[in-house]
Amino acid sequence: MELHRFFEGIRMMPEAVRQVGRLHIEERTYQRIKALFQRDKKKFYTTVLRQPDFRICFLYYFSRMGCETYERYQEDGIGERIYWDTFYDLTLWCENCFREYGAYGIDQYDWFFRHIECRLFRLGRLEFERMESEWALKYGRTEIKKGDTVINVHIPQGERLELAAVRASCEQAFSFWGKQYPYICHSWLLYPELSRVLGKESNILGFQKLFRIVQVDFAEREAEWRIYGKIQDDLELYQEATSLQKKAKEYLRDGGALGNGLGILDFSAG
Repeated sequence: MELHRFFEGIRMMPEAVRQVGRLHIEERTYQRIKALFQRDKKKFYTTVLRQPDFRICFLYYFSRMGCETYERYQEDGIGERIYWDTFYDLTLWCENCFREYGAYGIDQYDWFFRHIECRLFRLGRLEFERMESEWALKYGRTEIKKGDTVINVHIPQGERLELAAVRASCEQAFSFWGKQYPYICHSWLLYPELSRVLGKESNILGFQKLFRIVQVDFAEREAEWRIYGKIQDDLELYQEATSLQKKAKEYLRDGGALGNGLGILDFSAG
């Protein structure tokens, strides 16, 4: 697949496409960097990070490899809609990069090996990644040990979390991956204390009810980043343009903390 066709398919921002076109990376350089990605991802990251325009370089390399992944989709009988939806993630993260740094490209560079290696697919509203569990979990009859195969559920930004769409997405995943593996999710959206910030009819609280939340943590401030677009040490710098932003700010002012929840999908829920 040609790169221009790929960018059209994932609806990449025109200015980002123009900047990629101005890189003029030689084919032998691309092949060397791709081989490094396949052999040693940490060295791949550090090599690209040394470039002054590393963010747009990451976009170029991931997009080129994404083009080549198209053949594997065809060989495995995976539909084009899934292909385009999955790699649309590049566009979403390029938008995040521009919003946060004022530069086009990819800053979340350690995320996209999942897409290139066909570990993660977007199936409707949600993304599903087959991986080895990083956690030891137990809920009822479900017991997960570290290293066990699980399907990790991710929630892409940019659309409302309508429960009908979520359920349809899960049904697609069951057809795609099966139900032999537990489905888990680690996200700020599963943090139980969000009930103090959100209304009872919130789609987020409805999403929580599909999972059995077994752990919480405060390792990252993802909730603040997702709600406000940027993490601030001074709470007063957070904008209050939406009701969620206002209520979350009040909650934080009162000494509350926004963490993450880790849940196991309840196949009987909903």
